[in-house]
Amino acid sequence: MIDSAPQRDPVEELADEFAAQLRGAQAPSIAEYAARYPQFAQQIERLFPTVALMEQFRKQEEAGRRAAICRSSLAEPPPQLGDFEIIREIGRGGMGVVYEANQKSLERRVAVKVLPRHALLTEKEVLRFRREARTAARLCHTNIVPVFGVGEHDGLH
Repeated sequence: MIDSAPQRDPVEELADEFAAQLRGAQAPSIAEYAARYPQFAQQIERLFPTVALMEQFRKQEEAGRRAAICRSSLAEPPPQLGDFEIIREIGRGGMGVVYEANQKSLERRVAVKVLPRHALLTEKEVLRFRREARTAARLCHTNIVPVFGVGEHDGLH
């Protein structure tokens, strides 16, 4: 079989490596990259400052978004989410807050996991939440809470 996949630009691959090192809390030097790859030095010196700046903005945005999520999760819980009447907070984790609630239609106590306000979430996080719910719904184990539904109410997932 003939490999028809186009080769990636080597400078693009180096830029990806450089960005990954920045994300990993390392401090790679643009000058070191240019010295290590002299055939690409001009491109590295033009491109990498922009890559570093983009990573810096990404970190700042992520920090701001996490702070906003933290602030929103400290707010009072909504008294009701659709069919669920919120009773009290049970716990909180990396993705949201879990509440004890009364499901009015079936007259039963349930746990409801709520993500922060819709505007603070990325599409990736919402997809992760839904994937987590689908995966947990397939599991049947005494130490795992069963999942009976997933949805959105007034911007809350």
